[in-house]
Amino acid sequence: MCPKIRVKAPLAPTVGDRRHVDPQKQPTSIDRIALAPEPVARFRGPTSPDGAITLMLSDIADAASIARRIGPDRWEQLLRDHRLLVEQLVASYEGQVTKIDGDGFVASFHSAHACLHAAVELNRAFASEIASGVDGGTVALRIGLHSGFVIPNPDQPQGRNFVLAARIAGQARAGEILVSSSLKQYTERDRRLRFEPYGEYHFKGLVGEHTIYAVSPR
Repeated sequence: MCPKIRVKAPLAPTVGDRRHVDPQKQPTSIDRIALAPEPVARFRGPTSPDGAITLMLSDIADAASIARRIGPDRWEQLLRDHRLLVEQLVASYEGQVTKIDGDGFVASFHSAHACLHAAVELNRAFASEIASGVDGGTVALRIGLHSGFVIPNPDQPQGRNFVLAARIAGQARAGEILVSSSLKQYTERDRRLRFEPYGEYHFKGLVGEHTIYAVSPR
């Protein structure tokens, strides 16, 4: 059974086969994280048996317009509650938060199953315990996950798989959890989860076609 985390609530552009990113839109936290080089050493540690780790990138969907709508004081409180939830929940699934940028964050896990269940619980807890206290419209997370080997190269200091995780997260819409085909291979026998094909994408800066799946609890 997934642990429940309770929080008191006072409460780089890509192109896919489904939609295009507006080049005029304000960069999101995921965009900024993807563009800021992260030392690969931050992601080293216990891994899956084959040496892969699983990365989670997430932010609040349409954060800029929500911040304008609810005002700076309420927005700052929302960010504090969100950050506390993320830190507690990631730790409870034996993950590590490696970076936080505004409403966005990166976390790494040695277990693909733990990361995926953490994402499902984070989505649920944020919606029921934090977003429910915000009036005037929907507030939801978007989450992207990928399992792979974080190895740097001169063109991608973060490593190709970090970039892929960021691209996947950037495709998610409000309330969605999107995962790579490699993460699906690690976790698809888990009968508590449902995987639905989401699309095949050619991402900027990455070679080849990448299949993405949307995940939801059964």
